[in-house]
Amino acid sequence: MTEHEAVDAAIERRFPEAVDFLTRLVATQSVNPLQPGVDGARYAGGERAANTVVADWFARLGAETSWVAADEERPNVVSVIAGSGGGRSLGFNAHIDTVAPQSDDAWTVRREGARLHGLGATDMKGGHAAIWLALAALRDAGIALAGDVQVHSVVGEETMSHELGTTAVIEAGFRPDAVVVAEPTSSAELPGRIYNSAAGNYLFHLELEGRSTHWVNRARAIRAGGEGDEIGVNAIDKAVYVYQAMRQLEEQWAFTKRHPAFPPGAFVLHPGVLRADVGFPSTPYFPDRARIDYLLSFPPGETAEDVRAEVEGHIRLAERMDPWLREHPVSFTWTDTWPPSYTDPATDFVRAALDVRNDLSAEDPGIPRAPGAETASYQSDSAFYEAQGIPAVVCGPGDITCAHAAEEWVDTDAVRSLARYYARLMLDWCGRSLPVGPGGK
Repeated sequence: MTEHEAVDAAIERRFPEAVDFLTRLVATQSVNPLQPGVDGARYAGGERAANTVVADWFARLGAETSWVAADEERPNVVSVIAGSGGGRSLGFNAHIDTVAPQSDDAWTVRREGARLHGLGATDMKGGHAAIWLALAALRDAGIALAGDVQVHSVVGEETMSHELGTTAVIEAGFRPDAVVVAEPTSSAELPGRIYNSAAGNYLFHLELEGRSTHWVNRARAIRAGGEGDEIGVNAIDKAVYVYQAMRQLEEQWAFTKRHPAFPPGAFVLHPGVLRADVGFPSTPYFPDRARIDYLLSFPPGETAEDVRAEVEGHIRLAERMDPWLREHPVSFTWTDTWPPSYTDPATDFVRAALDVRNDLSAEDPGIPRAPGAETASYQSDSAFYEAQGIPAVVCGPGDITCAHAAEEWVDTDAVRSLARYYARLMLDWCGRSLPVGPGGK
């Protein structure tokens, strides 16, 4: 039996245990208490309880456990399988927090064939199970690695609280040579896509001031011969003017914001909400206030500060062309931002991740060949490893199409497939621990 055959056989034997682990983990609520609209007190301690399950199961494999807590109520757990030395270290990141439940039975685990249903199953507790299964199989096959394997089970990802989660773990000294983030990248057609890039985003809103008057004064406010702004300013008109300026900037971005991992025109300024009134909805008034909520995307290589300055600078120029806005400028409120991520596909780690994935595909016709490193449609904690100079890819058993859904599920067959991939990547990247011969050589 070859080494790979021994690992695959061990994965099959251990697979029911991995499903048991996943069931326990999904059944343990771990809602991020900072989710908008969530009663944080109701879910206090959930992430700790789930990470306690994680720590226990990895300890069974001989992992050394460390707790990292930037917030004592919301600790991360790091499980390390120590190598013999001389090999490269490999990290696996899986966030333990989930979004809020959409039903009272969100944590009631249900099986339908290969699918395991429950909140957090695909995003991303299925990743925890696949990582555990890979390490269990290597141990059972009697294979020791030269480099360490670190498993970072982190809090806070769903609200980008990286300073409590992934960044806190890195700053505590857990800095592997490369990282796999086990976010959902699988589908029935192609399990285990490999993502090396994602756009950054920024959520913000802008507010505009008007001057209220009776609606019958509109002609006097906007036509020649009338009093103009002195009698009234409709905040909707000014919002439309600003929207058009933002739309102009968005068109420019199709040419000025480029990145080789993204198609032309990928970066946008999306207006999601428009509100205007006089404090209550009533058509016979000029609204004296308006607000537009935006979500924009931007490429790797740019910072949130750069983009913010560009957007505000463009609107300030537009204001100079409007007498009212010159005296009553737009007010910006910038809220949440997620940095872009990008690990060069030419790096050793991305090439290794793809080579191992496609070697596995060559052996198993049920695992299609990966088309290459791809761009994710969503952000992940890979950005915070890359910000620290640690190359990262995103690859996991979940399916993003059912993440955050009322009926979230993960395909347990994908958990098994990804465990095979993870085990082989560990062997390739970390190296095997060579037996010590006579005389210690």
